[in-house]
Amino acid sequence: MAKKDTLNALVKRGVEQADAVALVSSFNTLGAIGEASVEDIVALGIPEDRAESILKAVRSKPAASSSKARKTVVQVPEPVRLFETSVKFGECDGVEKKL
Repeated sequence: MAKKDTLNALVKRGVEQADAVALVSSFNTLGAIGEASVEDIVALGIPEDRAESILKAVRSKPAASSSKARKTVVQVPEPVRLFETSVKFGECDGVEKKL
């Protein structure tokens, strides 16, 4: 994942822009950030309470609000049957009566 993508993923998870930039400068991926300790993040100049919330956000799965996560159920209508019954006007001949 490119640094830009990691930065965008952090911002989508609610991490402040300045904190996200500091994290991306030291850690290249979300996985690396998730494996870091609170002390590693505090060493970047981020306060401990924000470091804990960042790790919580990175370690949790993102919200399922993306279009890939949504599944649309498509209902197929029943086929229309044409000419289910025939309507005949007038008298039937001998062959039609046998049917």
